[in-house]
Amino acid sequence: MIYPPSEYSPLSIESGGVDEFATFFGALRSRWVKMEFLQEYDESGFEGYEAFRAGRFDDAARLVQEMVKGQTEVYAHARKHDVDMIRIRVCELPLSPYLLHYEIPAYLADIECGEQIRFIDVDDVRDILDETGVSDYVVFDDSRVTALIYDPRNARLKEARLVDSPPLLRAYIEVTEELIRRSTPMLESPIFLEVKHRYPL
Repeated sequence: MIYPPSEYSPLSIESGGVDEFATFFGALRSRWVKMEFLQEYDESGFEGYEAFRAGRFDDAARLVQEMVKGQTEVYAHARKHDVDMIRIRVCELPLSPYLLHYEIPAYLADIECGEQIRFIDVDDVRDILDETGVSDYVVFDDSRVTALIYDPRNARLKEARLVDSPPLLRAYIEVTEELIRRSTPMLESPIFLEVKHRYPL
């Protein structure tokens, strides 16, 4: 079991996110991989998320896409330094309303901006989850991993841990490579193709 990591340095989340992420991202020179497991995250305070929570799905999709495309410095840095930005979404079926009406529209904008979004059915990685306990985390240049720990009651970030131990770091990288191998680019994924068939995107 590697999650949550037992050997770590605590990171600050006073801002509601991980305060050190801007520094970590600014140092990127090869790849960034984000693993997403929860079927909804509390994003209270973001206009698009508030629209989603109010059931205004068209507004939610438009607003979250505008937010993603507004992250110009992030994508400019990735282009300048040839950083691969990879996001792996582990999906539970049937998809949650959050995924259908908020996160998938965001992913479409991410793809436009140069990210690689990959989908995988949770049942196809059940063995990895059972063996490692792994959940949300982010890899920076294969040199640091931050485990993101959410409160199961409200899906709010409650802790972030920086992995320090080289053996533990290697274990996370091995899991990451296997999850990438088993996943499919979103636009080619049967999960997304079914959504596209049923809902206007």
